[in-house]
Amino acid sequence: MSFIHGGKGVLTTVPAAGGASRRLPPLNMLRAFEAAGRLLSVTHAARELSVTQSAVSHQIKALEEWLGVALVARNGRHLVLTPPGAALLPGITGALDMVAQSVAGIERLSHRQTLVVNAPATLASQWLIPRLSGFCAQWPGLDVQLVTTTARPDFEPAQYDVSIRCLTDTDWKALQERAGWRDASMGAFLRDHFTPVCSPALLRGGKALKSPQGLARFTLLHTRSTPLGWQQWLEEAGVPGLQPAGDLVFDHAHLSAQAAIQGLGVSLGNPHLLEEAIASGLLVLLFPDLLTGEKSYCWVRPARAAQDPASVAFCDWLAAA
Repeated sequence: MSFIHGGKGVLTTVPAAGGASRRLPPLNMLRAFEAAGRLLSVTHAARELSVTQSAVSHQIKALEEWLGVALVARNGRHLVLTPPGAALLPGITGALDMVAQSVAGIERLSHRQTLVVNAPATLASQWLIPRLSGFCAQWPGLDVQLVTTTARPDFEPAQYDVSIRCLTDTDWKALQERAGWRDASMGAFLRDHFTPVCSPALLRGGKALKSPQGLARFTLLHTRSTPLGWQQWLEEAGVPGLQPAGDLVFDHAHLSAQAAIQGLGVSLGNPHLLEEAIASGLLVLLFPDLLTGEKSYCWVRPARAAQDPASVAFCDWLAAA
């Protein structure tokens, strides 16, 4: 069933807290613009919303008329946001996400129990997902929703039933000073130490590494989430200032690991997270005794989930996995 209609809709004022009224455009306009702006495509937005492209375009135009500003523009076949559109999009996306989470929370009360877990993308893809079937087998009546994130740890823990973050003890103490964290609980379950890894094919033809100095012959693969990772490891390995043959930079550690598997260079990786790739021979540890890293992956449970059996069981399972 389509929720977007051809008309512009009518303006309604909704009483807000304190008696004021919120001046809001129709929801259909906001959803059409948000989908198109997020995907930068009317075609993809129409597919996501299960409506026609013309319906999406019509709703965006209606919102622009309602606001009196242009929100999108065409650059050839591509959709681009105008400055007002770029300023408006994050707020609408965040608001719709909050509405969706609230609706999901109500649905959990009347449907199957759901456990919402928030985790970094690299940990989720390399470590959590390969093991998650074990937990699901223990809780066959529970639906697990895994939400990946690249966010910094200064979020509101109550957003999720369990969150996973990479923290030091100092990080945790600092976070507990925040109002939303004071009653949250935390437990470390996996060290985030790392060491160089690469494809075995990269070492063929007389390129075997006997010492860290040999890394100068290779391209080093970096991750934006840990920009100082290589610098820290090289310093602790006794070769500070080493100049590699080249550098490649990726957004996430799991992309850097995939590039290493493809033979693009040498990446820093956590042996625990790369266990399957190492066991299958896709990657090799170059210096397994030279590990660095001060952080640990920790579960974070908000106060509201302290007595929730599924949340407690998931944290216990992480500790034992």
